[in-house]
Amino acid sequence: MTRKTMSIATLNANALIALTASAQPATHGDHAGHDRAGHEHPAQVHYIDGPRDDAPIPRPGVDLKFGEYAIVVTDPQNDFLSPDGVAWGVVGQSVTENGTVDNLEQIFKAAKGSNAPVFVSPHYYYPHDHSWEFEGALEKLMHTIGMFDRTGPLDTSSIEGSGADWLKRYKPYINDGKTVVVGPHKVYGPESNDLTLQLRKAGINQVVLAGMSANLCVESHMRDLIEQGFEVVVVPDATAAAKLPGYDGFEAAFVNYRMIASDVWSTDEAVEEIAHARGNLVNVSGASDVALSGFDPVSFFQSESPVNGSPMIRSEYGGATYLFSSEGNREAFIASPARFVPQFGGFCAYGVSLGMLLPVDITTAQVRDGTLYLNVNAGIREKFDADFSGIIGRANTNWPELFAEFAE
Repeated sequence: MTRKTMSIATLNANALIALTASAQPATHGDHAGHDRAGHEHPAQVHYIDGPRDDAPIPRPGVDLKFGEYAIVVTDPQNDFLSPDGVAWGVVGQSVTENGTVDNLEQIFKAAKGSNAPVFVSPHYYYPHDHSWEFEGALEKLMHTIGMFDRTGPLDTSSIEGSGADWLKRYKPYINDGKTVVVGPHKVYGPESNDLTLQLRKAGINQVVLAGMSANLCVESHMRDLIEQGFEVVVVPDATAAAKLPGYDGFEAAFVNYRMIASDVWSTDEAVEEIAHARGNLVNVSGASDVALSGFDPVSFFQSESPVNGSPMIRSEYGGATYLFSSEGNREAFIASPARFVPQFGGFCAYGVSLGMLLPVDITTAQVRDGTLYLNVNAGIREKFDADFSGIIGRANTNWPELFAEFAE
């Protein structure tokens, strides 16, 4: 176990003793180089139509730290992203070329899957906003076409399905009770809303930024957040912009992203970095970080008598080292590691159902429904087997909170 995990097991020692006693038989008991996070960058950077030569300037990079970073999405709304939206005529080509709608969903999905906080900075216009005495070029266009219009700040009755509403496929992610929807920004940047306040109050100092539109709200958010002292990485293919004859808003934004932000990532890169930042919570042995006490994880699926792995045949996955009895088993693991790793990080499944991280006895291992489970001792395994569905349900509920608290 790691030191952190050992401390949890120690804190739960009394509970473990009680559990063990109760389980006894009935006796009453791009730019070539590396960033500061050590990531190697190729001499190319991701662009919509394929790789392009990277700029010969520094690429600082962002090493996401769980609990310190957030996803910020600007204007994931119908008027920008739906073919029925009032701005589709000028942004639709870019949205389609970039795959923006799908890519934004991948960002949402990755964030929710990794328990990363998500902040949405929307754009709304109320009747009193239309009485402004002057506007910039695209402000005037938005007001003229009724973009993001709502009947009033306290009236939500007409928002459903309107141009100001979220794109339907994003609603499960935004309306989940966890996403923070800040006040509307009125022009392009967050200077007029409470985004920075909400980020600071949540202890956030790193931002992964995406949304609409690339050279307006996204770029303005990037600039202000950097001025406010945040590390900012932009995901260009999860943005898009107006394209007019001789004027490509996305290209203008991409150049500024690369010259100003700490980094630019493709959606695939962002998803990978978000998953990596989630951390790991695995029951391992000492400084060696060997999981399953050195037993071959594939062998648990081959017979009821698992075998020890060889220190010479190993693979790394999810913060742990796994040993194998043969090269064939190692190759099978590499091809599909999630299939073979134990559930709940290799901690006692019964303990997780009680909200505790407990050590395991390898002799309690069993494969059920294609998943490897372990428990702390034979008596606890009997209790686990007697209420398998109920215990797994409770463990699945508790695991995200345990992970969020103790993952490293």
